[in-house]
Amino acid sequence: MKFPLKTALRPLLVALAPALAACPSPAPPQQLAPDKAAEKAVMARHDSLMAKMDQLYSLKGKITAARSPAAGPYLRGLAAADEAMMDWMHQYRAPDTTANRATRLAYFQQQHEVLAGVSRQFKATIDSATLFISQLPGTAPAAPATSK
Repeated sequence: MKFPLKTALRPLLVALAPALAACPSPAPPQQLAPDKAAEKAVMARHDSLMAKMDQLYSLKGKITAARSPAAGPYLRGLAAADEAMMDWMHQYRAPDTTANRATRLAYFQQQHEVLAGVSRQFKATIDSATLFISQLPGTAPAAPATSK
């Protein structure tokens, strides 16, 4: 059975196709203002570091449980990385949204650099603690650290 309506609409659709193709596509979502993008980047780095806090605590527990006389520097390194993150969180004060955009952007760029330092500290500490644990007698080799 043929559908006469379908057959009748086909020439109309063919005729309208070029007109529909000429219609502008929806505009892409607007990009964030530089200060807002910088703030978002700072928060993303913060979130990434917070996700590694469990790894710091886990390593601290493993090193403490091993009771190795050589554990001191690794425990201090883990504590220092934790403290660096806590210090950053306590000093962080995002400028009010009514503040000058250039001032906001400069603040977030500076904070991103501070967090980059904390991130490097996390990576170095996690990597060295993981290596230390893997070299303890009676421990299986640890999986490589996946810190950034």
